[in-house]
Amino acid sequence: MFIRIAAGSARRPLSLVLLAALSPLGVLAQAPAGSEAAPGQAPAARPAPATVGAPAPGTLRTVTLQEALSLAARQGPDVAAARAQAAVAAAGVRRAWTAWQPEVTLGAQFVHSSAEAQLDLGSFIGLVAGVFNLIPANPQLVPDPITLSARNSRYATAQISQPLFTPAGVFLLGPAKAGAEAAQLGALEAREQVLLAVARTYLGLQGISQMMDAAREAESVALQREGEAKAQLDVGMTVEAALLRAQSETAQARVQLAQLSGQYAQLLALLGALVGEPVQPAPLEDSGLRWDIPSEDQGPWEDTYAVRSAALVVKAHEGKVTYDRFSWLPSVMAQARGMYNSNSGFTGENLTYELSVAASLPLYDRGQRYAALAEDRARLEQAKAQYESARARAQANWVAAKANLRAAEAALAQAESQAQLAARVQQQVAGAFKAGMSTSLEMSDADTRRFLAASAAAQARATLEIRRVELAGAAGRIAASLEQAEQAAEQ
Repeated sequence: MFIRIAAGSARRPLSLVLLAALSPLGVLAQAPAGSEAAPGQAPAARPAPATVGAPAPGTLRTVTLQEALSLAARQGPDVAAARAQAAVAAAGVRRAWTAWQPEVTLGAQFVHSSAEAQLDLGSFIGLVAGVFNLIPANPQLVPDPITLSARNSRYATAQISQPLFTPAGVFLLGPAKAGAEAAQLGALEAREQVLLAVARTYLGLQGISQMMDAAREAESVALQREGEAKAQLDVGMTVEAALLRAQSETAQARVQLAQLSGQYAQLLALLGALVGEPVQPAPLEDSGLRWDIPSEDQGPWEDTYAVRSAALVVKAHEGKVTYDRFSWLPSVMAQARGMYNSNSGFTGENLTYELSVAASLPLYDRGQRYAALAEDRARLEQAKAQYESARARAQANWVAAKANLRAAEAALAQAESQAQLAARVQQQVAGAFKAGMSTSLEMSDADTRRFLAASAAAQARATLEIRRVELAGAAGRIAASLEQAEQAAEQ
């Protein structure tokens, strides 16, 4: 028995796993070598296979669906990575603010020279007077020697530069904020996808658990049929083919149970990886978690994190194009600088300062501005196309999820009806077989149909719950539904 998967199910490994678990028993008709008991011998007692690779019972923490989603949202490694990526983008806003922030520098220097440098005007005047045989009229006016560079000199400089106007500070702050918001929404979209994967895995595990119960019931029925066939063979009421058929059905049920056990262990490991710690699902019951699904009239796909993030990316690229158009504007900067020199020099002071206002106008920068403008325009067109694509995909996901939900509801109703009918038919055939009015072949067919119907009903129930989660995910409301449930629990 096969169940059709709707479009877009390539990203739904859980549904494929469930489908693989429901392969027709006819494929497994051949039992392993040595599984058939020899005619006239009692069937050997064979224990049911345990879960392959699964931890021992009781070693894992049992959580409900709501608890699993809360753990994934709080400590899931994929969610943590998305948040870190959003934090990197948020740092870009601080980088954009640096265009308006001052720059303060402080420098110091110590210089040792083998000989000091001095300006001695008295020696120069004496030299000139001796050459021309002149006597200075006022020698007291001759200044003392001026030290330009002593043997040990100390210098210090403190400088502060404050931008008064810059094109980057005016036009790039808005795009940086839009980019940071887009990254934050992208992280929320990643969280939404992780929560969707957790819900699919969790519900898939519960579905496989129900199918394992059906396989165990099929095994017990098959063992009962073996016993009945053995008793009838001993009294000569049947032939060896009936015993062989019963043993084959037992082998088929055990092979099916082993396959389901392996799939359960695989999904259990996947759930632990998504949640961030080893956990196991609770028994199937109503978790009380209600998905917040808006009406289609509200256009819920427009409010998804992916669409909102794509819109902000367009806004960020528009801001970059605007900056490229006005990057030719001048930059104005005010600067204050204070200096210390252990040599007083010509000024006669050790401490001095300077104040200045500078403006720079880029006339031509080798064409880099025009190249950046062309590149950013192309990126803007790309962002617009991606935004429209995101809207179309979001709407398609919503339509597909809603259609899949309706199909799953109809499939569940049909599967439950078939399971009830198969159970009644099995009871009727069993009663007729005991009265000698039906054959062992009819009994085998009724048992097989009962198991297939029970397995299909188990898969249909799990699929319906998964479709409901997918519809909430198509509206971007999984995390919101979880928050509402947590708030209701606190109240």
